[in-house]
Amino acid sequence: MTTLGDIDPGFGPDDDLRHWPEPGGRMRDSLFWETVMPDEQLGMQVYLYLTDRGKTGYNVSVWGPGTEPVALKLAQGTVGDDMDLDNFEFEGLTVKQPELRRTAQVSYASDEVSLQFDFTALHDAFSYKSNPDGLPSWFAANRLEQTGHVTGFLEVGGRRIAWDRKGHRDHSWGVRNWGVPHHWKWFIAYTESGRVVNGWIWIARGDWGFAGYVVKDGVTIPVSHIKHKADYDDGMVQTRLEADVVDITGETTRLVMESFGAIKLPTKDPMGTVITEAACRVTIDGEEGAGQFETHWPGQYLQHLIESGR
Repeated sequence: MTTLGDIDPGFGPDDDLRHWPEPGGRMRDSLFWETVMPDEQLGMQVYLYLTDRGKTGYNVSVWGPGTEPVALKLAQGTVGDDMDLDNFEFEGLTVKQPELRRTAQVSYASDEVSLQFDFTALHDAFSYKSNPDGLPSWFAANRLEQTGHVTGFLEVGGRRIAWDRKGHRDHSWGVRNWGVPHHWKWFIAYTESGRVVNGWIWIARGDWGFAGYVVKDGVTIPVSHIKHKADYDDGMVQTRLEADVVDITGETTRLVMESFGAIKLPTKDPMGTVITEAACRVTIDGEEGAGQFETHWPGQYLQHLIESGR
C-alpha cells in the first residue's frame, strides 16, 4: 500500500486509541463506520464519541427513501478511564480494534436493529493533515479516514441483510467548534473493484479548503482541490453532487452522486448545527458504486434558505 505526498500526517502508532488532553485541557474522540447499500435502498452508520471526562454517546442509524429513519438509536452516558477504543462497550454497542488502523469489529443489538461486522482496511489510514490545505484547528487535532471491506450482517425491519461489500470509517480527536464553519460537504464513494474517492469541502472565516484522497490502482493520492456542484430539494436536503476531484499529481477523478435517501442529525450545539447524511448511488469515472454525502449547515441559516426558497 502506497500513499503519495511528503506532508507529515501527524499521527503515531497509538492514535486509534483514546486521547487525553494536556493538563487543564479537554479532549474528544469520535469514531464512525458506514456502508451504503443501493441494492437494498439503505444506508447505515455507527457514530461514537468519547471525552476525556468519560462522557460518551452514539447514534446507530439506518435509513432509506422514506421521510423517517428505518431505525435511529441514540444513547449517552459515562464510562470509566479504563475504557479504551480497542475494546469498548456501552449500551449494546461493542467496538474492538484487533489491529489498529487495519481491522475493527463492531456489533450492536437493540429491539429495533442489530448488526455485526468486521472491517478490513483497503489502504493505509489517511490524515487530512496530508492535504495541501491541512486540517483547520476548529475541526480536530487530527482526523483519519480509511476505506475498507465489510463482512457481517444487518437485521432491521424484519429483514436480514448479509454484508460482503465496501464501507468506510473515520476517527477524529480534539475539541470541535461547530460554530466556526459556514458550511461543509463531506463524501465517500467506493466501487467493488476498489476505486475510492473521499472528499471534504469547507468554508470558514470566509476561506475555502479541501481535503480527502483518491485510491487508484492500489495507490492513495491526496486531494488538492475539488470543483463541485450540488443540488438540493425544497427542504435543502442534498439530492445530487457532481465533483471533479483534482489530486496532487494533477489528475482529475469524476464523481457523480445521486441520493436515494437522507437523514438529518441535529448536533444540539449552540449554533443549532444540522448534519444531513445522504445515501447515494455513485459513479467514479463512470464505474458504478455506492457512497455517502454529508452536509453541515448552521440551523438558523438553513431555515432561512428553506423559507426564502433558496
